[in-house]
Amino acid sequence: MHEAITTHFQSQTISAKGDAVSKLLVITEMVRTNQVLVSLAEKPPAPSTTLIAGDNCSLSDDSTTVTAKIPGYPSVSQSSTNGIINIKIEVRPVIDIADDNMLATLSLYPHLPGTPALTLEDILTLCKEQGISCGIDTLAIGETIERVEQDQQPMFNVPIARGLLPVAGNDAYLHFAVEIGPLPGKILQDGSIDWRERKIFIGIDKDELIATRIPPTEGRAGTDIQNNPIQQKPGKDITVRVAGDVQYLEESGEVLATSSGVLSVVNETDVKVSAKQTITGDVDFSVGNIESHDGLEIKGDVKPGFLVSCKGDLFIGGNIHSATIHAKGNSKIANGLMGESSQLIADGDVEISFVERAKIASGGAVILTKGAYYADIRAKKRILCRPAAKIVGGTFCSSSDVIGGIIGSANATPALIAAGVDLERFHQRDKLLADIRAREEELKNLIQKNGQRYANASVYQKKEGALQQRINNFQKLNLIPESPLYSIHSPDFSYCSATISVQGQIFSGTRIRIGNTRTTLEEDTSAIRFHIDRRTGHIVATPYKQRTTV
Repeated sequence: MHEAITTHFQSQTISAKGDAVSKLLVITEMVRTNQVLVSLAEKPPAPSTTLIAGDNCSLSDDSTTVTAKIPGYPSVSQSSTNGIINIKIEVRPVIDIADDNMLATLSLYPHLPGTPALTLEDILTLCKEQGISCGIDTLAIGETIERVEQDQQPMFNVPIARGLLPVAGNDAYLHFAVEIGPLPGKILQDGSIDWRERKIFIGIDKDELIATRIPPTEGRAGTDIQNNPIQQKPGKDITVRVAGDVQYLEESGEVLATSSGVLSVVNETDVKVSAKQTITGDVDFSVGNIESHDGLEIKGDVKPGFLVSCKGDLFIGGNIHSATIHAKGNSKIANGLMGESSQLIADGDVEISFVERAKIASGGAVILTKGAYYADIRAKKRILCRPAAKIVGGTFCSSSDVIGGIIGSANATPALIAAGVDLERFHQRDKLLADIRAREEELKNLIQKNGQRYANASVYQKKEGALQQRINNFQKLNLIPESPLYSIHSPDFSYCSATISVQGQIFSGTRIRIGNTRTTLEEDTSAIRFHIDRRTGHIVATPYKQRTTV
């Protein structure tokens, strides 16, 4: 080493075998915390030599001594810059603790001849000195010590202590005592999609037990390797809502039918039992508008201009032409919803064959079996399309995930596919943007009419201030569900876990949004899944493989 410095630890070069090939290895003694490692000689050519404290080292105030900050193995390297010799000292820690305090790893070198080898007790003492008291694997420590001494080769980053991760609690739910049937589009445990048709108008007898509320669990707290507690996420409770001929016994959690009827379950928490009304033909002038307090089955079409409203589940066997449908329960439309003035508003899930230039607003999931043409579909749960379903143009917005079939066309206006967005905020964003543009146009017209000096008028400045406030709100508006309203710049509320998956082809030009992040697809692709990369915050794509259960 350079004559201008003095080293204060022992080192030796040994011949070590690795992969049956001998090689020279420099090993050093293990140094302790605050041990002096290197110092400048008493009379060095001071301007020509500089000490640099590298990882796990500290430099004295007078820059003449480097000491170890932790127990470990020191190394010294030398470089030159403009005639100045730089001596850098680093220490590889014997025990390295991860930034999150959930893992400790061990690195060991063979001991120097003439010095004692480290023992299990020595390593446990070092653990204690660094506050490690939980999850210590003494067997791994002992095996590492034995192997290093036997093979005379160093071992690095061997896990020797792990924290205990917290276990999140289970959310409350209703356990149904009756067979309510599959939810179309339900994603099963193996990742496949269950496309079986929804059961509707399930018969219930008087006094029959429908469901029992299973309360949430608290989960279990975790600890890091230094015995600091890590709080778990407790399960969420649910609010059980009943209507019609149903009673909920809070003490036992039981949901019971008080009369016979048909069952409607909305979003797995809202339960209703009612009678069933049947319209054997079309809803037209011979029938008139329908307002039903029960479940409703319409075997024919709903003709233009008519209004259908029901407080239970709804089944329509034909088409809906330029009409308005309101359903408090789940809706199943055997054919289509057509016409720019057509809209279907449902508190529960909507299962429909196709939608053409119409609107759907669902408090649950929306399941498309054949497709949609320039439609506006918004769902508080997933939007799911069968693999062969085609989406052409329009807006598809979900607070959760979107699973599409075939999206776009070479000759159509590109669609907007949005996942992981709060529906009300998404609507608020559109209104806010339209308001901003209208106010900007108003200010522009005022200047053109009255001249640039009018910008100093109090009326103009008041309008300009109102515009700037709306711009500020627009720039801070967070679309991610359950985040604070104006928190888009907060790291705690910037990540969205929703995904957009495409089973078939998706065409270039399709606009994609996940939470607050958006992009436009630049080329055609297929079988693709879009999600947010946690590290970069950008939308990335990975291959999508999805099995389907019929």
